[in-house]
Amino acid sequence: MSLVLTQHQPPPGRISLAGITPDRLAELGREQIERLPLQWGRESFALAEFFRVSGTPGDALVLRGADRRFCDVGGGMAGGQLMLEGAAGDRLASGMQGGRVLVQGHAGDFAACGMSGGEVHVLGNAGDHLGAAMPWQGAGMSGGRVVVQGDAGARCGDRMRRGEIFIAGSAGDFCAARMVAGSIVVAGGTGAHTAYAMRRGTLLLLGTPFMAGPTFVQTVMCADAYLGLVWRDWQARFAAPRALSAATGAFGAFARRALQAPMPVRRWMGDLATDGRGEVFTFGA
Repeated sequence: MSLVLTQHQPPPGRISLAGITPDRLAELGREQIERLPLQWGRESFALAEFFRVSGTPGDALVLRGADRRFCDVGGGMAGGQLMLEGAAGDRLASGMQGGRVLVQGHAGDFAACGMSGGEVHVLGNAGDHLGAAMPWQGAGMSGGRVVVQGDAGARCGDRMRRGEIFIAGSAGDFCAARMVAGSIVVAGGTGAHTAYAMRRGTLLLLGTPFMAGPTFVQTVMCADAYLGLVWRDWQARFAAPRALSAATGAFGAFARRALQAPMPVRRWMGDLATDGRGEVFTFGA
């Protein structure tokens, strides 16, 4: 059975839910959970002031009725499953190490910042700096997987070091900017300055051409073996009925089509103004 936190009173401002995760609440009793402090600037409130507690603590946690004023949902999570029935504020899954987070709405800015493991599925849109570095951090997301069914804002994957980001919609300006490593997949379009100052890593654009700047060069290197492994991984991970959202099912379907009938592939290397070992793939004629 799941532990359920149902919002019964709106917060006075942005409240941090860092540490309110299934793995940390599993060993606590109901009264202990109700007394947990939630930070609002320099002030703190007991969790029970905003949420009614029901169910049984375990490896699953459900947040009902939350809105974007609640930040850091899933922050520091190391295991278990967290479902948010509503919108998520900024810094969703920040510092997440393991487990799975499912958001049945939109997410704010800096989702998955500092994430090193686990999975995050957002059934709506994500804000700016998805998987990117916070202003005081030298690197962004360093592991795990993020799937966004809608669109993502600007600077998705900025300074990303490892992990995977899948965007079923479009991404904003500076997608994959200053990327160090990892993979980003965008099914829709991208904004201006895509892959700006990209050092390493892989960007796959499934539905739009790459407007390559002068510091990117198109290569003739054969990537069939690599892409074959990618398609098989997607097919295994995103095949229905295990897919958690339409987005995951769409990526699985793309992989099946690519395995059945190989499509034209173009590959660019860059950004040559930096390390120059990043790669951008586009598919289709």
